[in-house]
Amino acid sequence: MIALIIILVHFFIVALSYLLMRLHVLRIDKQMLVIIACIPIWGLISALIVSFLIRTDRVGRNTKDLEVMHSNMEAGETIVVEAPESANVVPLQDALMMNDSATKRSVMLDVLMSDTKDYLPVINEARMNDDVEVVHYATTAMVELSKEYELRLQEYSTEYALDPEKEGLLDKYITFLEQYVSSNMIQGQLLEIQKNTLQQLLMEKVSRDPNPEIFEKLILALLSSRQLSIADEAINRMEELFPEDDKTFKLRFRYCYMTGAGSKIREMVNQVNNSGRYYSKEIRDMVSLWDDHKKESSA
Repeated sequence: MIALIIILVHFFIVALSYLLMRLHVLRIDKQMLVIIACIPIWGLISALIVSFLIRTDRVGRNTKDLEVMHSNMEAGETIVVEAPESANVVPLQDALMMNDSATKRSVMLDVLMSDTKDYLPVINEARMNDDVEVVHYATTAMVELSKEYELRLQEYSTEYALDPEKEGLLDKYITFLEQYVSSNMIQGQLLEIQKNTLQQLLMEKVSRDPNPEIFEKLILALLSSRQLSIADEAINRMEELFPEDDKTFKLRFRYCYMTGAGSKIREMVNQVNNSGRYYSKEIRDMVSLWDDHKKESSA
């Protein structure tokens, strides 16, 4: 009987929190409701603290309060919380490394109350943190994101099956799958299935609208999956259509390196060194690096 009363009280607290949030009395976002629902009492206390901090302008609430971190940012970059010049500006990734639980938890609450998909690198890093509460926040955010991505995946899959020729759908589906595959939210067989789906979509895109950029995406995906024979065929086709494009040369060079085709690499290097054709600085630097490597190996 006592347990039933406790459960009913908890449901009442969650419902009341939702109502107060809708009335803008409790200044939290809907993600915070997950914490209130999963952590009795302490979840509500955390929400009240966050609401107080927001009302007193001690912490930002909207995504504009954080510099947006896109999933395709280069590794090593850090995003900072935007604040007045007089305030302490703490990089998110650096904050997770600090020996300060309060700061780390505050940062994670900021992320949770923002559009969490913009902070996937931070959330993934936070899941390995030594602070239990930070790990809990990050895991909660990742669970919610996984549900959202799975739902969107089903929607794209169904829509594409019903109308594959719909304008713009193929591009959106490809972009979504690229984000999903690189998100670290899926592993093992499920990841391989989605990678294969992405490759099929890229092949379809190549057949509809062949251009160097889409060829590059397809070939890199094939090389990453070690589907070397199919990658070779795609590079052959790219060489027929875009023989002068730098991407074509770099992809063939990479393929030869992965397959150990040393004679073909030497042929390509000699072509760059002896041909009167102009090659970009990136290709010339790549060839120069290869020459230096071979000289060091033979020394």
